[in-house]
Amino acid sequence: MTNTDKTIFALSTVFGKSGVAVIRISGNRALKALNHFNIKRDIKPRLATLVDLHDNLGQLIDNGIVIYFPAPNSFTGEDVIELQVHGSKAVIKIILEELSRIFVMAKPGEFSLRAFLNGKFDLTQIEGIADLIDAETKMQAKQAIRQMSGELERLYSNWRQQLITMQSKIEAYIDFPEDIATESNELEKVNSKVRALVQSIQEHLNDNRRGERLREGLHVVITGEPNVGKSTLFNFLAKRDIAIVSKYAGTTRDILEAHIDIGGYPIILSDTAGIRKSSDPVESEGISRARKRSCEADLRIELFPYSTVVIPASDQTNISYSDGSVYNTADSDTIYVLSKADDVINDHSVKINGIDFLPISIVKGTGTDKLISLIKEKVEEKFSYDRDIPVITRQRHRNCMQKAIEHLQRFNINNPIELISEDLRLAAFELGAITGVINVEEILDGIFNDFCVGK
Repeated sequence: MTNTDKTIFALSTVFGKSGVAVIRISGNRALKALNHFNIKRDIKPRLATLVDLHDNLGQLIDNGIVIYFPAPNSFTGEDVIELQVHGSKAVIKIILEELSRIFVMAKPGEFSLRAFLNGKFDLTQIEGIADLIDAETKMQAKQAIRQMSGELERLYSNWRQQLITMQSKIEAYIDFPEDIATESNELEKVNSKVRALVQSIQEHLNDNRRGERLREGLHVVITGEPNVGKSTLFNFLAKRDIAIVSKYAGTTRDILEAHIDIGGYPIILSDTAGIRKSSDPVESEGISRARKRSCEADLRIELFPYSTVVIPASDQTNISYSDGSVYNTADSDTIYVLSKADDVINDHSVKINGIDFLPISIVKGTGTDKLISLIKEKVEEKFSYDRDIPVITRQRHRNCMQKAIEHLQRFNINNPIELISEDLRLAAFELGAITGVINVEEILDGIFNDFCVGK
């Protein structure tokens, strides 16, 4: 646990060459930094002031902006000094060395931890800040901002308050046992409220893990037999050459990954080994991994060479594997693609055994825009939900709610009154652990250690 009596400092921007570097100082002695850098100008709260910064020998280090945020109206709730200096590695090193003479270097996430401990944010909002910093796509940023606004905190605090209210009624019966018989109707009301709350929490949990998947990225796998153009499509979607492309079957033997953005959604795209029978133990292991990754994927793009499409005498369009078997399986989590369709003029889908196959040509550019649109549609279906309802973003939240449900499912008005009260108390404790309204030192380190230094 952090020692909030100490004044801390850290670089809040990335260390390296840049136009501006931001260094933050937080604590009850933060103003001492002004004297240490021999800043003579009057620094007014919340007003950017251009100053010269000198070292302990009086030599000029840099000129920059200083802003003072007095407690409690700052990010951490403490006195905060922000230095905006030129983003030179040399300047940054000198300033950090000077600050280390009088203050303590902040640990990862310590600024946000202090903000939590000083009541500026609850834990879900703090996690939202971390998610916003890590966000790489538009939809990830939107979700993080919603969480930062406190929507999860309001929902969980409302549930917890309901439990506290119910528990207070039960506690009254413990203090005045003679009233239990006359208040049996009240116990029935509490029982009904508990059942309704259990249903609300279960509905919240039954969200197909949309929030967590949006944070982490949706897994999309490109699969198919050897030499169907998987690696070519992979490189095209990744917008860079990652996979080796060759005419030889079995070139791709391990799973390759690329993080891409489609329609604002984060995608973890995987290129896999061609599916076939092989006596090569290395290739066989790659094929085994490809099958496993395909089964675990949220969405698959399955490729067949356009040349495998045949029109038999019955005029029924079919598609064949290399072993001659006919493909006739449909899956809503799969996009079916006819690759290497260099002779196709348009991107109209081909109906094969009732399944829509999209012909594409990376060489000619045919069908590629439509494929990206199809991927976006499928991804949006995965993430579709009522925008007014908060979504769970972390397994930690899910674990606490599942434990709360377990306590509430044990709740029974026929049990001894002390057990009834304890079940409500434990359920409220678990909901409180999500927002941090209880003493949760054992979970704080796990949350804040994932932050970058300076935040």
